Amino acid sequence: MSTAWLPAAVSGRPRLAPRSRRDLVQAVVSGVLMGAAFVPGVPGLLAWFALVPLLLALERRVESSGPRSWFALGYTGGAVFFLIGTHWIALLSDVALTIGWLKYLGWLLGGLYLALYWGAATVLAGWLSRRSGIAARWTFAPAFLLVEELRGSGELGFPWFQPGYTQHALLPALQLASLGSVTLVTSWLLILNAAGVRAWRARTRGATATLAAVLVLPLLWGAWQLRGRREPDGPPVALVQGDVAGEIKWSGQHTAEILQSFISLSDSAAASHPAWVVWPETATGTYMRREPMQSLAVAQLAARLHCPVFSGFAHWSYGADGKPIVWNAAGLWQPDGSASPVYAKRHLVPFGERVPFQWLVPALGKWDLGQAEWRPGTGPVLFAGPGRDSASALICFESIFPDLAREDVRHGSDLLVNITNDEWFGNGAALQQHAAMAPFRAVEHHVPLIRCANTGLTEIIDAYGAITAKLPTWTPRVLVAPLPARGSPTLYTRTGDWPGGLAALLALALAFAPWRRRGRVDGPQARG
Repeated sequence: MSTAWLPAAVSGRPRLAPRSRRDLVQAVVSGVLMGAAFVPGVPGLLAWFALVPLLLALERRVESSGPRSWFALGYTGGAVFFLIGTHWIALLSDVALTIGWLKYLGWLLGGLYLALYWGAATVLAGWLSRRSGIAARWTFAPAFLLVEELRGSGELGFPWFQPGYTQHALLPALQLASLGSVTLVTSWLLILNAAGVRAWRARTRGATATLAAVLVLPLLWGAWQLRGRREPDGPPVALVQGDVAGEIKWSGQHTAEILQSFISLSDSAAASHPAWVVWPETATGTYMRREPMQSLAVAQLAARLHCPVFSGFAHWSYGADGKPIVWNAAGLWQPDGSASPVYAKRHLVPFGERVPFQWLVPALGKWDLGQAEWRPGTGPVLFAGPGRDSASALICFESIFPDLAREDVRHGSDLLVNITNDEWFGNGAALQQHAAMAPFRAVEHHVPLIRCANTGLTEIIDAYGAITAKLPTWTPRVLVAPLPARGSPTLYTRTGDWPGGLAALLALALAFAPWRRRGRVDGPQARG
Protein backbone atom coordinates (compact mmCIF):
# COMPACT_ATOMS: atom_id res chain seq x y z
CA MET A 1 0.00 0.00 0.00
CA SER A 2 1.38 3.42 -0.93
CA THR A 3 2.46 5.74 1.92
CA ALA A 4 2.51 8.85 -0.25
CA TRP A 5 -0.21 10.40 1.90
CA LEU A 6 1.78 10.12 5.17
CA PRO A 7 4.16 12.81 6.48
CA ALA A 8 7.78 12.22 5.52
CA ALA A 9 8.77 11.55 9.15
CA VAL A 10 6.30 8.68 9.31
CA SER A 11 6.62 7.16 5.85
CA GLY A 12 10.34 7.67 5.42
CA ARG A 13 9.63 8.97 1.92
CA PRO A 14 10.01 12.48 0.50
CA ARG A 15 7.07 14.79 0.76
CA LEU A 16 4.75 15.12 -2.21
CA ALA A 17 6.29 17.19 -4.96
CA PRO A 18 4.73 20.62 -5.52
CA ARG A 19 3.30 19.43 -8.84
CA SER A 20 1.63 16.45 -7.13
CA ARG A 21 0.19 18.71 -4.46
CA ARG A 22 -1.13 21.01 -7.17
CA ASP A 23 -2.85 18.07 -8.87
CA LEU A 24 -4.53 17.02 -5.62
CA VAL A 25 -5.61 20.59 -4.93
CA GLN A 26 -7.22 20.69 -8.38
CA ALA A 27 -9.04 17.44 -7.61
CA VAL A 28 -10.32 18.98 -4.39
CA VAL A 29 -11.48 22.08 -6.29
CA SER A 30 -13.45 19.90 -8.71
CA GLY A 31 -15.02 18.02 -5.80
CA VAL A 32 -16.00 21.28 -4.11
CA LEU A 33 -17.47 22.79 -7.28
CA MET A 34 -19.48 19.69 -8.21
CA GLY A 35 -20.59 19.21 -4.60
CA ALA A 36 -21.70 22.84 -4.41
CA ALA A 37 -23.77 22.38 -7.58
CA PHE A 38 -25.94 19.94 -5.58
CA VAL A 39 -26.44 22.38 -2.69
CA PRO A 40 -29.86 24.11 -2.81
CA GLY A 41 -29.63 27.71 -3.95
CA VAL A 42 -26.30 27.25 -5.76
CA PRO A 43 -26.57 27.49 -9.57
CA GLY A 44 -26.20 24.20 -11.43
CA LEU A 45 -24.10 26.14 -13.96
CA LEU A 46 -21.10 25.25 -11.79
CA ALA A 47 -21.26 21.76 -13.30
CA TRP A 48 -20.46 23.27 -16.71
CA PHE A 49 -16.80 23.64 -15.67
CA ALA A 50 -16.52 21.85 -12.30
CA LEU A 51 -14.47 18.95 -13.70
CA VAL A 52 -11.99 21.09 -15.66
CA PRO A 53 -9.40 21.25 -12.83
CA LEU A 54 -9.57 17.48 -12.30
CA LEU A 55 -9.22 16.74 -16.02
CA LEU A 56 -6.22 19.07 -16.36
CA ALA A 57 -4.51 17.28 -13.46
CA LEU A 58 -5.42 13.86 -14.86
CA GLU A 59 -3.88 14.65 -18.23
CA ARG A 60 -0.62 15.66 -16.56
CA ARG A 61 -0.56 12.45 -14.52
CA VAL A 62 -1.36 10.22 -17.48
CA GLU A 63 1.77 11.58 -19.13
CA SER A 64 4.02 11.09 -16.11
CA SER A 65 2.69 8.47 -13.67
CA GLY A 66 0.67 5.28 -13.28
CA PRO A 67 -2.77 4.01 -12.24
CA ARG A 68 -2.22 4.43 -8.47
CA SER A 69 -1.61 8.11 -9.03
CA TRP A 70 -4.69 8.43 -11.25
CA PHE A 71 -6.81 6.67 -8.66
CA ALA A 72 -5.59 8.97 -5.88
CA LEU A 73 -6.60 11.94 -7.98
CA GLY A 74 -10.13 10.68 -8.67
CA TYR A 75 -10.65 9.35 -5.17
CA THR A 76 -9.64 12.66 -3.59
CA GLY A 77 -12.06 14.64 -5.75
CA GLY A 78 -14.79 12.06 -5.28
CA ALA A 79 -14.44 11.98 -1.50
CA VAL A 80 -14.79 15.75 -1.30
CA PHE A 81 -17.75 15.70 -3.68
CA PHE A 82 -19.71 12.93 -2.00
CA LEU A 83 -19.05 14.14 1.54
CA ILE A 84 -20.43 17.54 0.55
CA GLY A 85 -23.33 16.06 -1.37
CA THR A 86 -24.37 13.55 1.30
CA HIS A 87 -23.86 15.77 4.33
CA TRP A 88 -27.59 15.46 5.00
CA ILE A 89 -27.06 11.85 6.15
CA ALA A 90 -25.55 13.28 9.33
CA LEU A 91 -28.71 15.37 9.76
CA LEU A 92 -31.22 12.51 9.48
CA SER A 93 -33.96 12.34 12.08
CA ASP A 94 -33.05 9.98 14.92
CA VAL A 95 -36.50 8.40 14.43
CA ALA A 96 -35.03 6.74 11.34
CA LEU A 97 -32.37 4.83 13.26
CA THR A 98 -32.25 2.57 16.28
CA ILE A 99 -28.72 3.80 17.09
CA GLY A 100 -28.62 7.54 16.40
CA TRP A 101 -24.85 8.01 16.13
CA LEU A 102 -24.70 5.52 13.25
CA LYS A 103 -25.78 8.32 10.91
CA TYR A 104 -22.40 10.06 11.37
CA LEU A 105 -20.51 6.88 10.66
CA GLY A 106 -22.86 6.19 7.74
CA TRP A 107 -22.16 9.64 6.26
CA LEU A 108 -18.39 9.20 6.49
CA LEU A 109 -18.27 5.61 5.25
CA GLY A 110 -20.89 6.28 2.57
CA GLY A 111 -18.95 9.23 1.16
CA LEU A 112 -15.65 7.34 1.20
CA TYR A 113 -17.28 4.30 -0.42
CA LEU A 114 -18.91 6.32 -3.20
CA ALA A 115 -15.60 8.07 -3.89
CA LEU A 116 -14.26 4.72 -5.09
CA TYR A 117 -16.33 5.19 -8.25
CA TRP A 118 -14.61 8.47 -9.11
CA GLY A 119 -11.28 6.77 -8.48
CA ALA A 120 -12.28 3.92 -10.79
CA ALA A 121 -13.38 6.42 -13.47
CA THR A 122 -10.04 8.24 -13.49
CA VAL A 123 -8.11 4.95 -13.64
CA LEU A 124 -10.21 3.73 -16.55
CA ALA A 125 -9.95 7.08 -18.33
CA GLY A 126 -6.16 7.12 -17.91
CA TRP A 127 -5.81 3.55 -19.11
CA LEU A 128 -8.01 4.19 -22.17
CA SER A 129 -5.99 7.30 -22.93
CA ARG A 130 -2.72 5.36 -22.79
CA ARG A 131 -4.15 2.57 -24.96
CA SER A 132 -5.65 4.80 -27.62
CA GLY A 133 -3.41 7.86 -27.66
CA ILE A 134 -6.49 10.06 -27.19
CA ALA A 135 -6.37 12.80 -24.57
CA ALA A 136 -7.79 11.82 -21.17
CA ARG A 137 -10.23 14.72 -21.30
CA TRP A 138 -12.12 12.78 -23.99
CA THR A 139 -11.69 9.27 -22.60
CA PHE A 140 -13.00 10.43 -19.22
CA ALA A 141 -16.57 10.75 -20.55
CA PRO A 142 -17.14 7.09 -21.53
CA ALA A 143 -15.14 5.92 -18.49
CA PHE A 144 -17.20 8.02 -16.09
CA LEU A 145 -20.52 7.01 -17.66
CA LEU A 146 -19.60 3.34 -17.52
CA VAL A 147 -18.72 3.59 -13.83
CA GLU A 148 -21.91 5.56 -13.14
CA GLU A 149 -23.93 2.75 -14.68
CA LEU A 150 -22.36 0.40 -12.14
CA ARG A 151 -22.94 2.82 -9.25
CA GLY A 152 -26.65 2.97 -10.00
CA SER A 153 -27.15 -0.79 -10.40
CA GLY A 154 -28.00 -3.61 -8.03
CA GLU A 155 -29.28 -3.66 -4.47
CA LEU A 156 -26.78 -1.00 -3.41
CA GLY A 157 -27.54 1.12 -6.48
CA PHE A 158 -27.45 4.85 -5.66
CA PRO A 159 -27.58 7.04 -8.78
CA TRP A 160 -28.51 10.07 -6.64
CA PHE A 161 -25.53 12.27 -7.55
CA GLN A 162 -25.25 11.85 -11.30
CA PRO A 163 -23.99 15.26 -12.52
CA GLY A 164 -26.87 15.68 -14.97
CA TYR A 165 -29.27 16.26 -12.07
CA THR A 166 -27.64 19.63 -11.43
CA GLN A 167 -29.47 20.91 -14.52
CA HIS A 168 -33.00 20.25 -13.21
CA ALA A 169 -33.90 23.96 -13.15
CA LEU A 170 -32.53 24.70 -16.64
CA LEU A 171 -35.45 23.62 -18.83
CA PRO A 172 -33.64 23.72 -22.22
CA ALA A 173 -30.90 21.39 -20.92
CA LEU A 174 -33.48 19.21 -19.20
CA GLN A 175 -35.10 18.38 -22.56
CA LEU A 176 -32.10 16.20 -23.45
CA ALA A 177 -33.56 13.65 -21.03
CA SER A 178 -36.33 12.89 -23.53
CA LEU A 179 -33.63 11.48 -25.82
CA GLY A 180 -31.45 9.59 -23.37
CA SER A 181 -32.51 10.11 -19.74
CA VAL A 182 -30.38 11.94 -17.20
CA THR A 183 -27.44 9.96 -18.60
CA LEU A 184 -27.49 12.06 -21.77
CA VAL A 185 -27.53 15.28 -19.73
CA THR A 186 -24.52 13.98 -17.80
CA SER A 187 -22.83 13.10 -21.11
CA TRP A 188 -23.34 16.65 -22.31
CA LEU A 189 -21.73 18.03 -19.14
CA LEU A 190 -18.75 15.69 -19.46
CA ILE A 191 -18.17 16.68 -23.09
CA LEU A 192 -18.62 20.34 -22.15
CA ASN A 193 -15.94 20.05 -19.45
CA ALA A 194 -13.63 18.25 -21.90
CA ALA A 195 -14.14 21.01 -24.46
CA GLY A 196 -13.35 23.52 -21.71
CA VAL A 197 -10.03 21.77 -21.04
CA ARG A 198 -9.19 21.84 -24.74
CA ALA A 199 -10.04 25.56 -24.96
CA TRP A 200 -7.90 26.27 -21.87
CA ARG A 201 -4.88 24.38 -23.17
CA ALA A 202 -5.07 25.21 -26.88
CA ARG A 203 -6.12 28.88 -26.64
CA THR A 204 -7.19 28.83 -30.30
CA ARG A 205 -10.29 30.10 -32.05
CA GLY A 206 -11.16 26.60 -33.15
CA ALA A 207 -11.09 25.27 -29.58
CA THR A 208 -13.18 28.20 -28.36
CA ALA A 209 -15.68 27.70 -31.16
CA THR A 210 -15.96 24.01 -30.28
CA LEU A 211 -16.64 24.89 -26.64
CA ALA A 212 -19.32 27.41 -27.68
CA ALA A 213 -20.99 24.89 -29.99
CA VAL A 214 -21.05 22.15 -27.33
CA LEU A 215 -22.60 24.60 -24.88
CA VAL A 216 -25.11 26.38 -27.10
CA LEU A 217 -26.44 23.85 -29.61
CA PRO A 218 -28.09 21.47 -27.07
CA LEU A 219 -29.62 24.46 -25.28
CA LEU A 220 -31.04 25.81 -28.55
CA TRP A 221 -32.51 22.40 -29.34
CA GLY A 222 -34.05 22.24 -25.87
CA ALA A 223 -35.54 25.72 -26.24
CA TRP A 224 -37.04 24.65 -29.56
CA GLN A 225 -38.59 21.59 -27.89
CA LEU A 226 -40.21 23.80 -25.25
CA ARG A 227 -42.41 25.35 -27.91
CA GLY A 228 -44.72 22.37 -27.35
CA ARG A 229 -45.46 23.36 -23.75
CA ARG A 230 -49.03 24.27 -22.87
CA GLU A 231 -50.58 25.51 -19.67
CA PRO A 232 -52.22 22.67 -17.70
CA ASP A 233 -55.90 22.32 -18.49
CA GLY A 234 -56.68 18.79 -17.30
CA PRO A 235 -58.91 17.71 -14.44
CA PRO A 236 -57.95 19.09 -11.01
CA VAL A 237 -56.06 16.88 -8.57
CA ALA A 238 -55.69 17.43 -4.82
CA LEU A 239 -52.38 16.55 -3.18
CA VAL A 240 -52.56 16.39 0.62
CA GLN A 241 -49.39 17.35 2.50
CA GLY A 242 -50.07 16.15 6.04
CA ASP A 243 -46.85 17.38 7.71
CA VAL A 244 -46.90 14.58 10.30
CA ALA A 245 -43.78 14.33 12.45
CA GLY A 246 -42.08 10.94 12.49
CA GLU A 247 -42.15 10.58 16.26
CA ILE A 248 -45.93 10.99 16.12
CA LYS A 249 -46.61 8.86 13.04
CA TRP A 250 -44.61 5.85 14.22
CA SER A 251 -45.53 6.01 17.89
CA GLY A 252 -48.73 4.03 17.31
CA GLN A 253 -50.58 6.32 19.72
CA HIS A 254 -52.03 8.93 17.37
CA THR A 255 -53.55 6.83 14.60
CA ALA A 256 -57.05 8.29 14.81
CA GLU A 257 -55.79 11.88 14.93
CA ILE A 258 -53.50 11.43 11.91
CA LEU A 259 -56.24 9.81 9.85
CA GLN A 260 -58.70 12.54 10.77
CA SER A 261 -56.16 15.20 9.82
CA PHE A 262 -55.81 13.75 6.32
CA ILE A 263 -59.57 13.40 5.94
CA SER A 264 -60.19 17.00 7.05
CA LEU A 265 -57.57 18.36 4.69
CA SER A 266 -59.07 16.33 1.84
CA ASP A 267 -62.59 17.56 2.65
CA SER A 268 -61.33 21.14 2.43
CA ALA A 269 -60.71 20.57 -1.29
CA ALA A 270 -64.29 19.44 -1.99
CA ALA A 271 -65.37 22.76 -3.51
CA SER A 272 -62.73 22.33 -6.23
CA HIS A 273 -64.25 18.99 -7.30
CA PRO A 274 -60.94 17.15 -7.63
CA ALA A 275 -60.74 14.16 -9.97
CA TRP A 276 -58.19 12.51 -7.69
CA VAL A 277 -57.04 12.95 -4.09
CA VAL A 278 -53.50 11.83 -3.25
CA TRP A 279 -51.97 11.16 0.17
CA PRO A 280 -48.22 10.56 0.70
CA GLU A 281 -46.17 7.46 1.39
CA THR A 282 -47.26 5.53 4.54
CA ALA A 283 -49.60 8.44 5.18
CA THR A 284 -50.94 7.35 8.56
CA GLY A 285 -48.15 4.97 9.53
CA THR A 286 -50.63 2.09 9.74
CA TYR A 287 -51.82 -0.95 7.78
CA MET A 288 -54.79 1.03 6.43
CA ARG A 289 -56.05 -1.65 4.07
CA ARG A 290 -55.90 -4.27 6.83
CA GLU A 291 -57.67 -2.14 9.45
CA PRO A 292 -61.39 -2.19 8.55
CA MET A 293 -62.44 1.02 10.29
CA GLN A 294 -59.62 3.05 8.74
CA SER A 295 -60.21 1.62 5.28
CA LEU A 296 -63.94 2.31 5.63
CA ALA A 297 -63.24 5.94 6.61
CA VAL A 298 -61.14 6.44 3.47
CA ALA A 299 -63.79 4.76 1.29
CA GLN A 300 -66.44 7.07 2.77
CA LEU A 301 -64.22 10.06 1.98
CA ALA A 302 -63.96 8.89 -1.65
CA ALA A 303 -67.75 8.54 -1.83
CA ARG A 304 -68.28 11.97 -0.28
CA LEU A 305 -65.86 13.67 -2.69
CA HIS A 306 -67.05 11.61 -5.68
CA CYS A 307 -63.43 10.86 -6.61
CA PRO A 308 -60.83 8.18 -5.89
CA VAL A 309 -58.37 8.55 -3.01
CA PHE A 310 -54.84 7.30 -3.64
CA SER A 311 -52.55 6.72 -0.68
CA GLY A 312 -49.42 5.01 0.50
CA PHE A 313 -49.66 2.62 3.44
CA ALA A 314 -47.91 -0.22 5.18
CA HIS A 315 -49.38 -3.52 4.04
CA TRP A 316 -49.08 -7.23 4.71
CA SER A 317 -50.18 -10.42 3.02
CA TYR A 318 -49.55 -14.12 3.51
CA GLY A 319 -46.67 -15.83 1.74
CA ALA A 320 -46.64 -19.33 0.30
CA ASP A 321 -45.45 -20.65 3.66
CA GLY A 322 -48.42 -19.10 5.45
CA LYS A 323 -46.29 -16.46 7.17
CA PRO A 324 -47.09 -12.74 6.80
CA ILE A 325 -45.02 -10.61 4.41
CA VAL A 326 -44.87 -6.83 4.90
CA TRP A 327 -44.77 -4.28 2.10
CA ASN A 328 -44.33 -0.56 1.58
CA ALA A 329 -47.41 -0.18 -0.56
CA ALA A 330 -49.93 2.09 -2.25
CA GLY A 331 -53.46 1.74 -3.56
CA LEU A 332 -56.71 3.39 -4.58
CA TRP A 333 -60.10 3.66 -2.88
CA GLN A 334 -62.93 4.20 -5.39
CA PRO A 335 -66.12 6.21 -4.74
CA ASP A 336 -68.22 3.06 -5.21
CA GLY A 337 -66.47 1.41 -2.27
CA SER A 338 -64.20 -0.85 -4.32
CA ALA A 339 -60.43 -0.94 -3.87
CA SER A 340 -57.65 -1.29 -6.42
CA PRO A 341 -54.91 -3.91 -6.41
CA VAL A 342 -52.04 -3.06 -4.09
CA TYR A 343 -48.74 -1.81 -5.48
CA ALA A 344 -45.62 -2.83 -3.51
CA LYS A 345 -42.44 -0.77 -3.70
CA ARG A 346 -39.94 -2.51 -5.98
CA HIS A 347 -36.63 -0.88 -5.08
CA LEU A 348 -36.15 -0.56 -1.33
CA VAL A 349 -33.68 1.77 0.39
CA PRO A 350 -30.65 -0.32 1.38
CA PHE A 351 -30.27 -0.51 5.16
CA GLY A 352 -33.18 1.91 5.59
CA GLU A 353 -36.01 -0.33 4.38
CA ARG A 354 -34.21 -3.63 3.98
CA VAL A 355 -30.74 -5.02 4.64
CA PRO A 356 -29.44 -6.00 1.18
CA PHE A 357 -28.10 -9.36 -0.02
CA GLN A 358 -30.43 -11.46 2.11
CA TRP A 359 -30.81 -13.78 -0.87
CA LEU A 360 -27.14 -14.58 -0.36
CA VAL A 361 -26.93 -14.45 3.46
CA PRO A 362 -30.43 -14.87 5.01
CA ALA A 363 -29.09 -14.05 8.48
CA LEU A 364 -28.66 -10.41 7.39
CA GLY A 365 -32.42 -10.03 7.80
CA LYS A 366 -31.94 -10.35 11.57
CA TRP A 367 -29.81 -7.20 11.81
CA ASP A 368 -31.70 -4.41 13.58
CA LEU A 369 -30.58 -1.04 12.21
CA GLY A 370 -34.02 0.51 12.60
CA GLN A 371 -35.03 -0.57 9.09
CA ALA A 372 -38.60 -1.64 8.32
CA GLU A 373 -37.59 -4.91 6.60
CA TRP A 374 -40.16 -4.65 3.83
CA ARG A 375 -40.36 -7.23 1.06
CA PRO A 376 -39.70 -5.78 -2.44
CA GLY A 377 -42.54 -5.79 -4.97
CA THR A 378 -42.34 -7.59 -8.27
CA GLY A 379 -43.60 -5.14 -10.88
CA PRO A 380 -45.73 -2.12 -11.80
CA VAL A 381 -49.46 -1.78 -11.14
CA LEU A 382 -51.71 0.41 -13.29
CA PHE A 383 -54.46 2.41 -11.61
CA ALA A 384 -57.46 4.20 -13.09
CA GLY A 385 -56.12 7.75 -13.09
CA PRO A 386 -57.80 11.15 -13.33
CA GLY A 387 -59.99 11.45 -16.42
CA ARG A 388 -59.17 8.69 -18.89
CA ASP A 389 -55.53 8.38 -17.87
CA SER A 390 -53.80 5.38 -16.36
CA ALA A 391 -51.49 6.06 -13.43
CA SER A 392 -48.61 4.26 -11.74
CA ALA A 393 -46.76 4.74 -8.48
CA LEU A 394 -43.15 5.49 -7.65
CA ILE A 395 -42.75 5.31 -3.88
CA CYS A 396 -40.11 7.66 -2.45
CA PHE A 397 -36.62 6.43 -3.43
CA GLU A 398 -37.97 4.80 -6.60
CA SER A 399 -38.16 8.19 -8.33
CA ILE A 400 -34.34 8.24 -8.69
CA PHE A 401 -34.31 5.15 -10.93
CA PRO A 402 -35.13 5.95 -14.59
CA ASP A 403 -35.72 2.29 -15.48
CA LEU A 404 -38.65 1.96 -13.04
CA ALA A 405 -40.54 4.91 -14.53
CA ARG A 406 -39.79 3.60 -18.02
CA GLU A 407 -41.17 0.18 -17.08
CA ASP A 408 -44.37 1.88 -15.87
CA VAL A 409 -44.82 3.97 -19.02
CA ARG A 410 -44.15 1.02 -21.31
CA HIS A 411 -46.88 -0.86 -19.41
CA GLY A 412 -49.32 1.94 -20.27
CA SER A 413 -48.99 4.59 -17.56
CA ASP A 414 -49.98 8.14 -18.58
CA LEU A 415 -49.25 9.66 -15.18
CA LEU A 416 -46.42 9.06 -12.71
CA VAL A 417 -47.42 9.44 -9.05
CA ASN A 418 -44.47 9.90 -6.72
CA ILE A 419 -45.48 9.63 -3.07
CA THR A 420 -42.83 10.10 -0.41
CA ASN A 421 -42.13 10.69 3.27
CA ASP A 422 -39.07 12.91 3.16
CA GLU A 423 -39.61 13.96 6.76
CA TRP A 424 -36.63 11.72 7.57
CA PHE A 425 -34.35 14.24 5.84
CA GLY A 426 -35.25 17.22 7.99
CA ASN A 427 -35.21 20.66 6.40
CA GLY A 428 -31.94 20.03 4.57
CA ALA A 429 -30.41 19.60 1.14
CA ALA A 430 -31.75 16.08 0.62
CA LEU A 431 -35.30 17.42 0.51
CA GLN A 432 -34.38 19.55 -2.51
CA GLN A 433 -32.05 16.99 -4.11
CA HIS A 434 -34.71 14.27 -4.06
CA ALA A 435 -37.35 16.53 -5.58
CA ALA A 436 -34.90 17.73 -8.25
CA MET A 437 -34.80 14.27 -9.81
CA ALA A 438 -38.56 14.04 -10.35
CA PRO A 439 -38.67 16.42 -13.37
CA PHE A 440 -36.30 14.09 -15.24
CA ARG A 441 -38.77 11.20 -14.91
CA ALA A 442 -41.46 13.40 -16.48
CA VAL A 443 -39.29 14.65 -19.37
CA GLU A 444 -37.91 11.19 -20.14
CA HIS A 445 -41.37 10.08 -21.23
CA HIS A 446 -43.28 13.34 -21.76
CA VAL A 447 -45.77 12.37 -19.08
CA PRO A 448 -46.87 14.57 -16.16
CA LEU A 449 -45.73 13.68 -12.65
CA ILE A 450 -47.47 14.53 -9.39
CA ARG A 451 -45.37 14.45 -6.25
CA CYS A 452 -47.09 14.23 -2.88
CA ALA A 453 -44.76 14.44 0.13
CA ASN A 454 -45.58 14.30 3.81
CA THR A 455 -43.59 17.46 4.60
CA GLY A 456 -42.80 18.61 1.04
CA LEU A 457 -41.83 19.18 -1.60
CA THR A 458 -45.36 18.61 -2.91
CA GLU A 459 -45.67 19.70 -6.53
CA ILE A 460 -47.11 19.07 -9.99
CA ILE A 461 -44.69 18.72 -12.91
CA ASP A 462 -45.62 18.88 -16.57
CA ALA A 463 -44.31 16.71 -19.41
CA TYR A 464 -41.41 19.14 -20.02
CA GLY A 465 -40.17 19.18 -16.44
CA ALA A 466 -41.68 22.53 -15.47
CA ILE A 467 -43.20 22.78 -11.99
CA THR A 468 -46.71 24.11 -12.54
CA ALA A 469 -47.85 24.20 -8.90
CA LYS A 470 -46.22 23.54 -5.51
CA LEU A 471 -46.69 23.91 -1.76
CA PRO A 472 -44.35 25.39 0.82
CA THR A 473 -42.60 22.77 2.94
CA TRP A 474 -43.32 21.88 6.56
CA THR A 475 -46.93 22.99 6.65
CA PRO A 476 -50.19 20.97 6.46
CA ARG A 477 -51.82 22.10 3.20
CA VAL A 478 -53.67 20.84 0.14
CA LEU A 479 -52.46 21.58 -3.36
CA VAL A 480 -55.34 21.70 -5.86
CA ALA A 481 -54.31 22.33 -9.46
CA PRO A 482 -55.12 21.11 -12.98
CA LEU A 483 -53.27 18.10 -14.33
CA PRO A 484 -50.89 18.83 -17.24
CA ALA A 485 -51.33 16.95 -20.50
CA ARG A 486 -49.14 14.15 -21.77
CA GLY A 487 -46.72 14.98 -24.59
CA SER A 488 -45.55 13.04 -27.62
CA PRO A 489 -43.68 9.72 -27.21
CA THR A 490 -39.94 9.99 -26.61
CA LEU A 491 -36.83 8.27 -27.89
CA TYR A 492 -35.86 7.25 -24.36
CA THR A 493 -39.18 5.47 -23.80
CA ARG A 494 -38.60 3.43 -26.96
CA THR A 495 -34.88 2.70 -26.68
CA GLY A 496 -33.95 2.95 -23.01
CA ASP A 497 -30.49 3.84 -21.73
CA TRP A 498 -28.62 3.93 -25.01
CA PRO A 499 -26.06 6.53 -23.76
CA GLY A 500 -24.85 4.01 -21.17
CA GLY A 501 -24.58 1.32 -23.82
CA LEU A 502 -22.77 3.68 -26.16
CA ALA A 503 -20.30 4.54 -23.39
CA ALA A 504 -19.52 0.82 -22.99
CA LEU A 505 -18.97 0.43 -26.74
CA LEU A 506 -16.72 3.49 -26.86
CA ALA A 507 -14.68 2.18 -23.96
CA LEU A 508 -14.23 -1.13 -25.77
CA ALA A 509 -13.29 0.64 -28.98
CA LEU A 510 -10.69 2.74 -27.16
CA ALA A 511 -9.31 -0.29 -25.35
CA PHE A 512 -8.77 -2.17 -28.60
CA ALA A 513 -8.11 0.80 -30.83
CA PRO A 514 -5.87 -0.34 -33.72
CA TRP A 515 -4.55 3.19 -34.12
CA ARG A 516 -2.99 3.37 -30.63
CA ARG A 517 0.66 4.25 -30.64
CA ARG A 518 2.91 2.87 -27.93
CA GLY A 519 5.98 4.79 -26.90
CA ARG A 520 5.03 8.03 -28.60
CA VAL A 521 7.68 10.71 -28.25
CA ASP A 522 5.16 13.50 -27.78
CA GLY A 523 3.06 11.62 -25.14
CA PRO A 524 -0.50 10.38 -25.19
CA GLN A 525 -2.05 13.83 -24.68
CA ALA A 526 -0.93 15.31 -27.99
CA ARG A 527 -4.22 14.58 -29.70
CA GLY A 528 -7.43 16.43 -28.93
